[in-house]
Amino acid sequence: MMSIYVRAKNTIHDSSARCERGHSRRLLFAATALASLGLACSSSSGNGSTGQVTGGSGGSGQAAGGAGMGGVAASGGSNGTGGSTAAGGSVATGGSTAKGGTTTTAGTVSAGGSVSTGGVAVTTGGSSASGGSTPRGGTTTAGTVSAGGSTPRGGTTATAGTVSTGGSVPVAGSTGTGVCPTVGQPPTPDTATRAKCTSTSTGIACHFGGNPGNYDVSFNLGGTSAGQTQVQAETWREMLAAPVAAVGDAVASIATTAGQKLPYSMTVNVRDPEGQPDWTVSAGTPGLDMYFIGSSPQLDSIAYAPAAASEPVLYILTDSTGCDQPGSGTPGNTSTAGWGQWLPQFFNYGISVANYGNSGGLTECSAATVACPSPATNYRSFYDDPKMWPAIKPLLKAGDVVLIEFAHNDKVSPQAVFEANLLKYITETKAAGAIPILATPIPRCNFTGNTMNSSQIVNSLQVDLPASIRSVGAANNIPVIEITKTAVAFFSTVGASSCSKYWADGVTHMNTVGANVVATMIRDQIKSLNIYPLVCYLR
Repeated sequence: MMSIYVRAKNTIHDSSARCERGHSRRLLFAATALASLGLACSSSSGNGSTGQVTGGSGGSGQAAGGAGMGGVAASGGSNGTGGSTAAGGSVATGGSTAKGGTTTTAGTVSAGGSVSTGGVAVTTGGSSASGGSTPRGGTTTAGTVSAGGSTPRGGTTATAGTVSTGGSVPVAGSTGTGVCPTVGQPPTPDTATRAKCTSTSTGIACHFGGNPGNYDVSFNLGGTSAGQTQVQAETWREMLAAPVAAVGDAVASIATTAGQKLPYSMTVNVRDPEGQPDWTVSAGTPGLDMYFIGSSPQLDSIAYAPAAASEPVLYILTDSTGCDQPGSGTPGNTSTAGWGQWLPQFFNYGISVANYGNSGGLTECSAATVACPSPATNYRSFYDDPKMWPAIKPLLKAGDVVLIEFAHNDKVSPQAVFEANLLKYITETKAAGAIPILATPIPRCNFTGNTMNSSQIVNSLQVDLPASIRSVGAANNIPVIEITKTAVAFFSTVGASSCSKYWADGVTHMNTVGANVVATMIRDQIKSLNIYPLVCYLR
């Protein structure tokens, strides 16, 4: 394992305590600091069948792109049997006047039959004013969707994702065949914007300010000297490293030779606070923040611009095992890290990752459903907390993706309640035209000999929560990313030493190495399951 740049840390773990508090490490950059005081709160009790833990969340979205006007009837129509028209124009359905009758406006199509989620559709008659092209999702010819309409960012899907007349996606997000759209051009890097960045003994920091939202960022790595550069954004969010070919491979910086310039682009989600939405952690530095670190980081030029409103967003709903942990550091650092903050490195320009994961997060706890586990202050109902799901829902648009991964903190949820809670997220995601995806949780580091226990995340009511997630996915034709079984198989090959190599606390919360392993598993399953539109944006 190649360690790139290790920052100071101080993590305290008490396996007998209900709440583990991970004290944040010193700030990454001396000149422009990210305050990263944080708490990683968890609860663990016993083995894989009964042990529990806190959980964790993340983003903001943009409005979907609309279709052009189109469908305006041209002037100069003809009458049916000799009658003249006063102002010309044919009606929308071909409608000539019956017996010489005069038409005044002759059937102008007022809105051209625009379809918000997939191109312009005009049934019979009426031509589009400009060919009916959509900004990011399929071109129409004369107002007709050429292939039944296209999805904004991923085309048609084989199962429950077929585009019907007019380009709507009844149940988007199923796996299958799709057509990836052409992505627009990112901003052009320049040295004037690069001059806004500052160099310190720990790397290069770029604080560009701006409001919360999504930003397209382009840069050229390299310089007059050879370099080793890794890119992060906001609060310890991994954005770019050397390609990881397989699960377990070491993360490394990108190497550049003297005089070489390597172009890269990405889309960065900016929130306030930057990391966990409702936990005792620093809000971070306002606006867009980019960090170039490594043994010898080299940045030639850079540019940024607000992302188009139509660009999709991947929202992550999870607990502390996947959230943006404060001060997670660089590869090789053993501080707590969430898999969600290591996932953005695998995505190219055109999609942002908004990780709303939050420590203590669970599907729902309230008087109407199931009481939060004690102590209640360590747990958050993701569904009810106004900084979590209620904050995400208004941002959702067609083409966005919602990745749902809970279980560690649903300690006392009956099976029917847990599955009904998952279905709420699925139903409300679909209602917004977005795409739901489920994932099973990471395992706890419990071994029998050198084999990881296959029974994982069974709660106090003996509910096999990963099995419930699979069941909900199958019943609702929702892709399920299988983290639990995949991780159990992988870590069993490593043996019991996995607990110290991949987990920060030896049981529940992973370190940066383990978080990257799980993020790589998710990337590989996006490929193997052919999940649209995510597969379109993988590097």
